[in-house]
Amino acid sequence: MLPKVIMHNTISLDGALKDFEIDIGLHYKIAGQYMADVHLIGSETARTGIEMFTEDVPPEEDADFVKPEIEPGDERSLWAVIDSRGILMNLLHVFRKSGFGKDVIVLIAENTSEYYKDYLHERHYDCIVGGENRVDLRKALEILAEEYGARTVLTDAGTTLNSILLENGLVDEISLLIAPKLVGKEPLKLFEKLNPMGEGIKLELIKNEVFENSHILLKYDVLK
Repeated sequence: MLPKVIMHNTISLDGALKDFEIDIGLHYKIAGQYMADVHLIGSETARTGIEMFTEDVPPEEDADFVKPEIEPGDERSLWAVIDSRGILMNLLHVFRKSGFGKDVIVLIAENTSEYYKDYLHERHYDCIVGGENRVDLRKALEILAEEYGARTVLTDAGTTLNSILLENGLVDEISLLIAPKLVGKEPLKLFEKLNPMGEGIKLELIKNEVFENSHILLKYDVLK
């Protein structure tokens, strides 16, 4: 059984993902309202976040090799990071140290390098292995539901991961926070890599909300 997957992003009015000021507080306030059991992100998004919010990556300490103990009643999400290529080698401890999530689960492929698998094993990261060269997202979501009790998964990712999830019918709801900004044609657009089959992906508006700072929240059900 698959969990409910909510795609949540802040974009400009013309669909850009970057090169404008994002209201981080509002973005994550809305994300928190979804009470997700798992926060799913791609490795590129994760690395970009580390570069944006961490001036210098701290060195690993002994505690970074120990799996955190999860206290009963801890309502934080688990972080699930898709990283079949080992992009987050020597960076994952930044997430563990942040305290934003209970711990990190790493989604890898069968052909992910043994060196990276050893790195994860030595630091006691839970791993989900699915797919030969790339992560099988449907299988990974099934495992997150069955083995980790994930009922709701929130993805706050870039255009590649979101497009793959949408094209494979794995997104149930889209949450877009629209910033009052026009960026132009150069920056990466949220849906520029999306290539759906047939007549495209049909949506049904289920909520719209205007905030005092001229941001608009649009929520859609994805009709399957």
